[in-house]
Amino acid sequence: MSGRRVTVTRNPVPAAGAGAAGPLRPLGAGPDADAEPDGWADPGELHLRSIVAGQLSLAWRTLAAVAGILLGAAVLPSLGEYAGIGAPGVWLVLCLAPPPLWALLAVTHLRRAERIERESVRTVRDGG
Repeated sequence: MSGRRVTVTRNPVPAAGAGAAGPLRPLGAGPDADAEPDGWADPGELHLRSIVAGQLSLAWRTLAAVAGILLGAAVLPSLGEYAGIGAPGVWLVLCLAPPPLWALLAVTHLRRAERIERESVRTVRDGG
């Protein structure tokens, strides 16, 4: 092997007949979809579906939090006028409050998504 370093920018294309992936199948159709007419899914597919379902649920909750922040930012000027804070105070709050909330929301979403993956892998590894 030569000492020359090569940067790989994408996966190599498999040679013809060397284990090519074959045609794409829908998620529910495994490699032996014809052999299992009763619709049983393999454990790997169920594992993947549980991760996707958990992360999709998390994404909806994060989206609701984002909508809440946006709605709060839209309503705050009118509430500031009603409370007598004045326009400069309201705009100061609008400039200083949302960025830390966005960062906190992003970090929380990432940690929860990773926890969903870890718990799912732990469940499969422990045989549960």
